[in-house]
Amino acid sequence: MNSWKLLSEHYPVISNKQLKDLFASDPDRARRYAIGLENLYVDFSKHHINDETLSLLTGLAEECNLDKWIKDLFTGEKINSTEQRPALHTALRDINKLKQSNTAISKDVSTELENINTFVKKLHSGEITGWTGKSINTLINIGIGGSDLGPRLVYDALVHTRKPGLDIRFVANVDADEFLLATGNADPETTMFIISSKSFTTAETLTNASAARDWLSDNGCTELTRHFIAITANRPAAEKFGIAGNSIFTIWDWVGGRYSLWSAIGLPVAAATGMDNFLELLDGASIMDEHFRTEPYAGNIPVILGLLDIWYINFFHAESIAIIPYAEALRFLPAYLAQLMMESNGKSVDREGQPLDYDTGAIVWGGVGTNAQHAFMQLLHQGTHTVPSEFIVGLDGMGERNNHQEILYANCIAQSEALMLGNSENKQLPRYKHVAGNRPSTIIIYDTLTPRTLGMLLAMYEHRTFVQACIWNINPFDQWGVELGKQISGTILDDLVGNGNASTHDSSTTELIKKYRDYHNRK
Repeated sequence: MNSWKLLSEHYPVISNKQLKDLFASDPDRARRYAIGLENLYVDFSKHHINDETLSLLTGLAEECNLDKWIKDLFTGEKINSTEQRPALHTALRDINKLKQSNTAISKDVSTELENINTFVKKLHSGEITGWTGKSINTLINIGIGGSDLGPRLVYDALVHTRKPGLDIRFVANVDADEFLLATGNADPETTMFIISSKSFTTAETLTNASAARDWLSDNGCTELTRHFIAITANRPAAEKFGIAGNSIFTIWDWVGGRYSLWSAIGLPVAAATGMDNFLELLDGASIMDEHFRTEPYAGNIPVILGLLDIWYINFFHAESIAIIPYAEALRFLPAYLAQLMMESNGKSVDREGQPLDYDTGAIVWGGVGTNAQHAFMQLLHQGTHTVPSEFIVGLDGMGERNNHQEILYANCIAQSEALMLGNSENKQLPRYKHVAGNRPSTIIIYDTLTPRTLGMLLAMYEHRTFVQACIWNINPFDQWGVELGKQISGTILDDLVGNGNASTHDSSTTELIKKYRDYHNRK
């Protein structure tokens, strides 16, 4: 591509410039390289870019037909090419359109939102009871991947909007310890399990669901159906498990797992915060959808951030991106984004099935500030790797007014400034104290972390991931590598319990299976 060639030629010119010199030569740089949308403000001025860089990057987007891909995303084209289905998660959250539209999808989504609303109202009023007639006051969500990370993140983030008297817990890991922790002090008479699985075949989820069934039975439950609901696209499998038909919520095959928060998978959020707050979350995402769909590239937040990812991954050869929210409420965001970006764009063939000769994806990692400053940020300042960093911080906290937010905010923007400036001008410092600076970072600011703001933020990352995929010409909506691991684990499980032939594996795997068998044979 011509744009790629031009960016390759531009790279040595801009990469040899110091960020602080770019600021010195352009007093208006911070204002020009920032975009605001409602109460979100994205400052990308501390990056190795100038006007020419941005022009070349947006030219690359045009050459890759990004406009068409965006249109196809929103109109329901089958852009998930390997599974021959659309990726219509945006249809789940356009509340205004749902009220006006008469399409089959809009009707289905509206119906399911009403089902969620009905459940939440009955739950909050105490109408939903267990086998002894006591009202349900504890929900335990059993899921994994997108059926866990999204609801867990949002439940944690919206702590200040939770309804009193209702406890929400999460189980994802097949390690029994997580299940034991979730049920440890729960009352079986007032506990309900949400089994969240699109396929209702996920081994980890079904193992934990079976453990939930046994836990209830062992504690005297005589009506199991009153303690289970399911969220799935596979209704027959849920009914076979023993979940009543009127306790099954629907998710559709055109909703990918890591994009499913906005569907009934978000039921724990609606239950915890109330339906109004859940709809505000959806509305915030819809605002970002409209911005992404209509805003020209130069002022389009997901487009600019996605193109900056391309710039660093493919031209600076950065192998990772650090996500550092300066908000305890967003402590699960790095893990959520790791799945979103790495499962989506960890691909090595293009849409035509041809091997790629350029990098895709990046290792997404991070932690919550200010904790991160006393942990891994040493590497960002003085290490040998180029790690574009992203800081997220609120102008105000959700608790009572005190000086905590000022300290938090000051630390956040100080880290970004320190990464850029370093201390190289101080010639008196010994080498071990030398911080080179000239390291890129983005700062994302919001006013307060409301459901609406959170919806905007998460949708922004979804679309940014999609932009990356369009430029790389890969399918971000499948995950065949994950499927392979599932298949092999099933075979090994048979071997561990003596039903398979361990000799069919490589010598390392065979020996590890033998170690397990020998240990348990001695017990």
